[in-house]
Amino acid sequence: MKRFVLIIVAIFFCTFAYSQKYESSYGTHIVKQGETLYSIAKTYYLSVNDIVDVNKGLNKDNIKTGQTINIPKTVRNYSMFSNENEQVQPEINSEALFKNKTAKIKTEKKADKSRQLNIALLLPLFYENIGDLAFNQYNIDERRSKNYKCFSYIGFYEGARIALDNLEKQGYKVNLYVFDVGENDAAKMNKALKYPKMKEMDLLVPLVFKNSFDIVSKFSMQHSIPIVNPMSPNTDILSNKNVFKIQPDKMSLSVMLMDYLQSKYYKQHIIMVYDDKFVDNKIVNYWKENMPKVTDKWTILNYHKSANKLAKYIDKTSTNIVINLTDKLSERENKSYAQEFLRKLSTLGSDIILFSQYEWINYVGNDYKQLQDLNFHFALSYYNDYTNQNFVRFVEQYRKNFKSEPDKIYAAIGYDIMTYFVSLLIERQADILSNPNTKNKNNMIMHYKFSRLNSEQGWQNRNATIYKMEDYKIKSEWSY
Repeated sequence: MKRFVLIIVAIFFCTFAYSQKYESSYGTHIVKQGETLYSIAKTYYLSVNDIVDVNKGLNKDNIKTGQTINIPKTVRNYSMFSNENEQVQPEINSEALFKNKTAKIKTEKKADKSRQLNIALLLPLFYENIGDLAFNQYNIDERRSKNYKCFSYIGFYEGARIALDNLEKQGYKVNLYVFDVGENDAAKMNKALKYPKMKEMDLLVPLVFKNSFDIVSKFSMQHSIPIVNPMSPNTDILSNKNVFKIQPDKMSLSVMLMDYLQSKYYKQHIIMVYDDKFVDNKIVNYWKENMPKVTDKWTILNYHKSANKLAKYIDKTSTNIVINLTDKLSERENKSYAQEFLRKLSTLGSDIILFSQYEWINYVGNDYKQLQDLNFHFALSYYNDYTNQNFVRFVEQYRKNFKSEPDKIYAAIGYDIMTYFVSLLIERQADILSNPNTKNKNNMIMHYKFSRLNSEQGWQNRNATIYKMEDYKIKSEWSY
């Protein structure tokens, strides 16, 4: 990693290794004194719903010491079970949103270390703008204060390179092709796709805007090549069954939050606030249908029509879980709404735990007291979390190789995508399009949990982490 080579396509060679066996089944657990559904679920890296779905009639109130319950075996907990006296059954996807049953994962063959992968990164690197750079070894920090396009997305490539260097030491081989295609430049994307070896790629990873992504997505369908979308929350891209979408959509985040509320705030007072101009009616209906499973004290409030009723629904005698789902179309509108909403909650003088978007941290300037007092929580698929030891190890490598700190999220996403998909392609080969879930690498920053609606749809990662503000610091609280 001593040099950076960039032409219309730059080719790098590296090698890496991984092998893992996995069978889908149920194990059993005998409930010990003091254990709860939540504590058991966390022990086995599951949600409460995962356990309830495979134990008919089981709930928080009737679980008892000595009871034997079924535990879904997953790639994260498989090693925790013995193989004796266990009933083997197909694993069920417990997610209410995704109705289809997850296919039984086949026992995986030993990875073929002699096989070489071809992977194309299509990134907006703005090589033609390098002449605009105006810093030297004495003022290199200015690159952070100036909007140099050359540095906008380079972190993604740097994170991917660290992953490949790590994997190289494990014995596998990859040919990495890097294309500079611009953010949304159709001409550059079409030119890159004409590269002679593009049809031979095992994976396409474009970090581009919608129009350019649509072009390369069509190419992936024509040639049956898996394609990863790192950043878009838009579910329209799932019309390509070859797509792996890394960012969970708003519905997936709602499903995750509902699981969290059931495990953490079961039977607590919950108020969900939305604006019918900006929140999909499907999401509102999901909350209406599932809130009664969490608590019998709940309210769903259309803030656009009934903002003045918020104070009425706050319970002065108990903790109030307030969840804002409204995300308006512009930063200016969101900022105005957030500031108004925070002021209103702050005047109520009640015990409140607020869930909203991460961006609200930026809307309060340097005055975090409101968020601190309201026990602010947010859900994100990626956040530079220095309490995450895998991220800390990644940062150490990044500093060593690039003499700086990684950007907000691009470097970590590039690292995880390469770490996950390279080993997956080696293990599964053609089966990746029908079965992409595998044991997450121990050094991944964020684990992936893919699901899809049907065999004609692409795969969506639905894993994220819930963070909270505590002592004016951001701390991870919960994840699948």
